[in-house]
Amino acid sequence: MLANLFLGFSLVGAEWVLYLLVGVSIVSVAVMIERWKYYRSAGRDLAGFRAELRTLVGAGRLDEAFVKAETRRKSQEQHSARDLETDLAATLLQMKGARPEILNEAAQDAVIRAKIEWERSLPILATIGSNTPFLGLFGTVLGIIKAFHDLSKQAATGASSMVMAGVSEALVATAVGILVALPAVVAFNLFQRRVRSAVAEAEALKSYLVGKISG
Repeated sequence: MLANLFLGFSLVGAEWVLYLLVGVSIVSVAVMIERWKYYRSAGRDLAGFRAELRTLVGAGRLDEAFVKAETRRKSQEQHSARDLETDLAATLLQMKGARPEILNEAAQDAVIRAKIEWERSLPILATIGSNTPFLGLFGTVLGIIKAFHDLSKQAATGASSMVMAGVSEALVATAVGILVALPAVVAFNLFQRRVRSAVAEAEALKSYLVGKISG
């Protein structure tokens, strides 16, 4: 009874899996584009801001540095895309003269909150990259089951060539699954590397500012 139920499900074939993979690929591309735009917007003029901030703080012009950081922070709030250093810098400069441990805790809070935004949607790419090959393989298995079921019914008529065509069509699901997974994996790795690089830059700036402005 149960075997017949699963057999009936399997005989639907792999076509619905292909439609599902196409939908997943659209989601994957949408996430890639959204993350790329976010990182580009958040990192705009960041290197120049970082260099100017270090120059101002190194010269002891902390008030000017705070105004610059606060202005950039407000601008990023309007565009809903922020880097990992602006909020950190504004927070630390506002607390100038505090003890190093207090400054470190405040800076860590700012970095973690920004990092959460930078990592948003990345788990979707990781899930797609790791699971779509299995989804494609599942579609292939369904297609092969259907093909052999058809073969058992048509063997006497010599229609095996049509069945083998069904097997080849079923294998397309595996190929499509891999094709969807590869860009997702590559994008995930590149974005993760960008996040790690941004965190490292933020940690370096945090150490510099804490050393300069702590009481």
